[in-house]
Amino acid sequence: MWKIGECLLRWGTLAYCSVFPAVSRSYNSKTYPCPIEQKYHESGPYQVIVHSIDGIYVFVPDSAHNVPLPTVVMVNGTGLKALHYRPVFEHLASWGFIVIGNNDSNAWNGRSALVSLDKALSQNSMESSPLYQRIDLHRIGVVGHSQGAMGAINVATEDGRFKVLYAASCPQKSLAKKLGWGYSMKTISIPTMLVAGTGWIDRHISPLESLLHLAEELPDTTPMLLGRLKGIEHRFVLHEGDAYMTSWLRCFLADDVDAAAALTNNNSEIFNNPRWQDVNTHI
Repeated sequence: MWKIGECLLRWGTLAYCSVFPAVSRSYNSKTYPCPIEQKYHESGPYQVIVHSIDGIYVFVPDSAHNVPLPTVVMVNGTGLKALHYRPVFEHLASWGFIVIGNNDSNAWNGRSALVSLDKALSQNSMESSPLYQRIDLHRIGVVGHSQGAMGAINVATEDGRFKVLYAASCPQKSLAKKLGWGYSMKTISIPTMLVAGTGWIDRHISPLESLLHLAEELPDTTPMLLGRLKGIEHRFVLHEGDAYMTSWLRCFLADDVDAAAALTNNNSEIFNNPRWQDVNTHI
């Protein structure tokens, strides 16, 4: 009986933290202590246009040059839909990414994310579509938070079109197993960033031991970075970490040298950032 109670408690905690993400439009107006994190925490140079196309939401940088752009597929946490994350999606798009989201609120297996990408790519070849020839087929990444982090991992495992992975507050495997969810890092070969917070709830959902175990599962040749945000609770991890999420994606999808300086070696900014701890890398 106690096992049933424990499972219900953990499910309730995970669902509560995901259903109330509290992403306000002013979240990226804070001042951070490190210059590269501050740069990518602020909005980028592009205005953003949002399209609703065939059941998906697509956030597109408003550029006078209709060139193919790097693209990011987002995977939702428990009980959430794309527009719950709208400020984060707009932030990413302002830095030059096409961002694709959907309304799947039970996305742990990643299948809906693949459907969303396929729908967007079908628009990429339609002259009448606002996405016509805008998606760079060779620069696609995937991001997920909470249950969506498992979905992002499963997407990266199953589909070779993805070139970079960012997983925030991924539920530890013992919890995932109790909830009927599964994932593995063993075959992921693309650059992978694992992030969590040290807040009380996130320490139970995505503890340091779990992050280290996931990093150990990765093949030795897979570029990897992990870290935890000090004092940040589960429901805030995605947007509190969005500066380095943006940097990670720009590093591997846009060849951004400034972004790479924040994350990709043992002297990088994140190692000396007072907002972060337990930073570990293999790149």
